[in-house]
Amino acid sequence: VQGMRSKKEFVEFGKALKAWNTKILYISENISAKAMFYVEQYCLSHSMQLADALIGATATTYSFPIMTGNNKHYKMLKGLQVKLFRP
Repeated sequence: VQGMRSKKEFVEFGKALKAWNTKILYISENISAKAMFYVEQYCLSHSMQLADALIGATATTYSFPIMTGNNKHYKMLKGLQVKLFRP
């Protein structure tokens, strides 16, 4: 949501989430630890920030794909399925 360029993109993304019956996944201790590992490993080489690390850690923990408009922060995460979102 932070990368949205306009209100229209935000609204379209919200509609897509509803259509796909998405749900909230809560952060566990395991996800938090994995995210911190990602930040420590990739913050300098790939500009990995905590929010992206938490998303990647959650997705890999549950074996779910992520949908993003920009996959550059996730390329190095092995086993992560990334689907590009274009409004």
